[in-house]
This record gives sequence, structure tokens and C-alpha cells, in this order.
Amino acid sequence: MNRRRWTITVGVGALVLAVVLVSALLVGLSREDERARTPEDAVRTYLTALADADASAALAVIDPRPDTRFLTDRVLRQQRTEAPITDIEVDDPGESGQSVQARYRLGSRDVDIPVKVRRAGDGWAVVDGAVEVRIESLFMPSPRLFGAQVKAGDTVFLFPGPQRWGSRDVDFVGHTVEAAPFGPHEPMSVRVVAELSPTGVSAVSDAVSAQLSRCAASTRSDAGADVPGCTQRLFRSAVDGSVRWTAPRDLSGLRYLLRRPAPEADSAPDEKDLGTVDVAGAVEWRVAYTPAFDRTGPRVETTDTQYLVGSVDLTAGTPTFTAEPAT
Repeated sequence: MNRRRWTITVGVGALVLAVVLVSALLVGLSREDERARTPEDAVRTYLTALADADASAALAVIDPRPDTRFLTDRVLRQQRTEAPITDIEVDDPGESGQSVQARYRLGSRDVDIPVKVRRAGDGWAVVDGAVEVRIESLFMPSPRLFGAQVKAGDTVFLFPGPQRWGSRDVDFVGHTVEAAPFGPHEPMSVRVVAELSPTGVSAVSDAVSAQLSRCAASTRSDAGADVPGCTQRLFRSAVDGSVRWTAPRDLSGLRYLLRRPAPEADSAPDEKDLGTVDVAGAVEWRVAYTPAFDRTGPRVETTDTQYLVGSVDLTAGTPTFTAEPAT
């Protein structure tokens, strides 16, 4: 490349770079011009941005700027999917108001609240527009917030609206003891507890059914006498080896309760304890046997109700039901 062509190429490159820098400056200045000039503008911009799942626009009218880990378009879209924001109305408190009355619909809830504002530079900003949330306790195996890993003691910032607490394990879902804020809110602490998801309920039922099917192989009145861990008993006189158990199919009499260990001041609960489900309730067996008092007579067929008590550890590779010993 000759010197003249080289000079032209360098000159064009410099011109392009200058254009880019000037454009960036103009965009920056235009954004400065878009600052909320009044308290009403700040609140309206904020609520509209939340409704549109536009995190950047909402953050532009929040002061000071919080940690943005959960203040993203992705999280906002999840919140809006669960609870859209509609019918926004904002009062005009004048150019020096410290609070703006706002009305809107959040999902099925009608919200009518005062929103605090304050001066920020040459404009106005919403106070507590991103809610500071300290996770006081978190009783959940492999806990997640909007799909991201969290732990007890963390402090996160969230836009108002639904909060999706869950687990890496699909057997569990979570919720806070405290209600999620539906507008700007002062810093708060939450306690998160786990519940069984529909998948978790099915996993417990499958584990119980597998154990009952295994116990149906017993041929004794006291099933535990030849199939360890089984607790059904036929309190009748029957010839040993003549009993035929048919496992219960209806488990509707059972109740599943996810265990919640008491918090320890110096340690976190073990995930096994967090993932253990206590099972209790009645099931009905069908059973046929030969009476000991009439060995040559007809077999007797009847039903036998068992009160089943035990637990299932859903964090195990293959969850199994363990019955408490019969008394």
C-alpha cells in the first residue's frame, strides 16, 4: 500500500472513530435530558418500566443504584408473567412533593399506595424502588431464587411483585413466610420455607407404593417376620405361609409433611433433613388366608386397615419409604 492510500485509510478510520464518540456523547446527553423532571414523572416512568419488563428504564429512576443481580429483564419478565401491571394512574403532587400517590393493578390485586421520591441530581428518583431483601432463613434443599443459587444470610435486591423461590431439585418449591411487596418497600427480611411440588408428591407416592408392593410378597400374618421393614399385620389366626397380601392402591388416606428442622444458631440444617418427608395415615390391604382353626375349610378373604407411619428422603438417589417399626 502506497503512502497516499495509507494516509487516506488512517484518515477515514479517525473520522469513523470521531463519529462514534460524538454519537455516544449525544446518546449520553439525551439520556441526561430524559431524567425525571418531576416527582410524577419519576413514578410514572418507574411503574411503566416495571409493566414493560424494562429493568434499565426502571433503574434509571431509582437512587441510589442497587446491586443488579436480580434486577434484570429476565427476572422482570417472570414477575410480569405471574402478575402483570396494568391500569397505571399517578397523581401530580407538584414539583416539590416527597410522595406520589399511585394506583395500578398488580395481577389480581388493586394497589393504591404512596410512593416516596427524592431529588437526584437535577431530577427526581423513586425511593426503595428496588427492595432490599435479607434472607434470614432458607429451609430448602439446593435453594434458588429466580433460578439462581442463594443462601441464608444473603442480601438481594428485587423489584416489587412475585418472588420465585425454589430448588435445583424439582421435587420442591418455596415461598416466604412474609408477603412479597407489591410496591416500593423499605428493607425487609424474609424466611423461606419449602413445600412439595406436584413432582415431589408423586415421588413420595411412588416410594410408598414400591414399599407396599415389596411387602405384599409376605406370606405371614406378621409381614415383617419374613420381609424385613414391613409392618402390616393380620390380627387373626392364620396358617403360616397361607397369607396372600394385595398391596393398597388408594393412598388418599396418607398425609405427606415436609420436615422442617429447628434452626440451629451455629450451623445450617443438613439437606437430608430438609428433604425428608414424613408420611402418616391409613391404607387398606386386601388379604386372603387359611384359618388355623379350619385348615381344610375355604380360604377367607377380607380387608385389613393399617395405620402407616414412616418417611421418605427425597434427596436420596432413589427415594425409598422407611416405615417406623410397628408397636
